[in-house]
Formats: sequence, structure tokens, C-alpha cells
Amino acid sequence: MKRAIIIGFVVIATSCTTRNDVDVNDYPIVTTISDLAEYYDLNIDTSGAYETTFIINYLDGSSELEYSYDLLESEDFDPLYYSILIEKENTTKDAKQIYTLGKAAVELVGNSFDQGTVDIDSLQLPGDDSYYALRTFEGEPNGMFFIVRKGTRIYTMMVSGLYTPDNSLINELLIPRITDLEKFEIIE
Repeated sequence: MKRAIIIGFVVIATSCTTRNDVDVNDYPIVTTISDLAEYYDLNIDTSGAYETTFIINYLDGSSELEYSYDLLESEDFDPLYYSILIEKENTTKDAKQIYTLGKAAVELVGNSFDQGTVDIDSLQLPGDDSYYALRTFEGEPNGMFFIVRKGTRIYTMMVSGLYTPDNSLINELLIPRITDLEKFEIIE
């Protein structure tokens, strides 16, 4: 029994590798917080202290790139959480499952703790599957959620603290960068 536990722990511990030395500028598909700040004239911390970028490579060959900015408690800067996750799966079936789980998680978590989601279906969205929703807090617009699956790639964006009623974040900043989402690769 003890041996099985040790083997199980080793398998779990070695089932993925994480790289934290990632330069987000190597991935033009990622719209950074600096891009948002420039476009929307936001007052954000540009020191990099609240930005993280990392890559996870899984044993099965799938991988993901995550970029985030998280500064919700600040007197000096606009409070904002912003995240982009790009996942590369091995099969279309796996990608469809990840897409479905991501959308369900937003609907479940996004509709609790005085939060809500309002589906936006009036836009022409790219991909084989796509979903776009307004996030609310206490009934007021507070952010957005956008997920697209194209082939075996899934692109997810979530923002809290920024809402644009004209959908410019999606139409002008995000969609132009994900036109070749299905070709996304992790740089080794």
C-alpha cells in the first residue's frame, strides 16, 4: 500500500511541468494589460509586479499558456483582474470537453456571490464554439467573459473591473489576435 501511494505521488508530481520564465511578448495572441490600459486609458500598475505568465506542459502532450493581471485592492490604480488562458489539447473531443467545462464553470461560479452573467449573442464570434457574456456584480456590469474553441485550441478571457458596452474589447482587441487560434503553439 505504501509503495502504491509513493508511486501515485510520483506520477502526479511528474505529470506536468511548469515554466515561469515566459515572456508574454513572445505570444502576440495575448492582449496584455498594457494593451488594455492604452486603449481604454486605464490607470494600471505597469511595474509588472501584478502580472504573471506561465506555461504548463502536461504528460499527455497538452499544454496551456496563462497570462494574468491581478490588482483588485488599490488606492492608487484602477482595481482590475484580467486573465487570458490558451489551451492546446490533443484531440477535438478533449478541446470540446474543456470548452464545455469552462463555460459551465463561469455559469456556476459566475451566478453566485452576488455575481451574474448575461449572455451576449448579438455578435458574430469566431471559432467552432464560442461564448461571450457580461459579468455583473450586485446587478451592475462589472466585467466580461469570452471563450472560443477552434479545433483543438481553447482561448479564454475573463476581466473584472472593466466593462465596455460597445464590445470593443472583444471586437477590436481580442478577435483580431485570435484569427489563427487553431495554429497556436507553445514556444519551447
